[in-house]
Amino acid sequence: MKRLIALVVVLITILAGCTNASKDNYILPDLTGLQEDVIAEIFDEKKASYDFVYEENDGEHGNVFIKYIGRDAGDEVSVDDTIRIKVYFGIPEGEYFEITDFEYDGPRLLESFKDIDPLDPRGGYFNVTLKYCTDGDTGVFDYPDEIYNAITSNAKSVRFLNMDTEETFSGGEEEWGKPASVYTCELLTNATEIIIQTDPGDSLLGTYGRLLGWVWVKVPGDDEFQLLNYLVVKQGLAQVKYEFGAGETISYLNHTYNEWMHIAEDYAIDNDLGQWGNDLDYYWDYNNDTPLFGRW
Repeated sequence: MKRLIALVVVLITILAGCTNASKDNYILPDLTGLQEDVIAEIFDEKKASYDFVYEENDGEHGNVFIKYIGRDAGDEVSVDDTIRIKVYFGIPEGEYFEITDFEYDGPRLLESFKDIDPLDPRGGYFNVTLKYCTDGDTGVFDYPDEIYNAITSNAKSVRFLNMDTEETFSGGEEEWGKPASVYTCELLTNATEIIIQTDPGDSLLGTYGRLLGWVWVKVPGDDEFQLLNYLVVKQGLAQVKYEFGAGETISYLNHTYNEWMHIAEDYAIDNDLGQWGNDLDYYWDYNNDTPLFGRW
């Protein structure tokens, strides 16, 4: 009798397991002709795991189903299996942003600043070489020893003065962050010479112990330095922010550095450039309001 009861318990356990397994499985539906949002609703109702993979198209197809990756319609799968679904990436209406080609008309680096101590009272400058780009308004360089020792941030980075670009760090990505990062990095990478100038009207170090600086670059075809901060803002890829007195006590011609930065921003706004206009961020998925990582 005891043996019979034990056998019944085992059978019930097995049957219960089979029932649960069947409940957790489902048949992959035929998604032919369905749009991404409809597909998402289908899988969300099943509480099933899925992930979209995008293939670019000419915009005629919208975000329509292409195929399952590694699976077929009719396959039995578990809700815990992540089903990869390829859909067309519908190109949104509008044109993607492109860098505006204009003749440099901003401030120039005066040699008279060379004799000023960049650490105290600040305002002097020094040569650096690019170590790596961080984003549109931050970079890491190889510095003279006294500058390196003065920077307290772990990364030994420079935060560019009077400007702020959108973010690109993992989990905090923002629209227009990647175009700014790409443009800044291209300027720094292609520069034949880079100089960083500190500012007597602001602190030496900012948030997180980063060096605060004006970044000057010599670009191919120009024997004089151009102000990177000015260039990024004039393209419409950054806003003038975090002024805190920076650029108010050093000048070129009839304008302070800070006034030059506002001239650049006004130009970008008046000409609908970058984030101030209707152009699209090439690196952004406007259908889902998320980064288009396939282009990053």
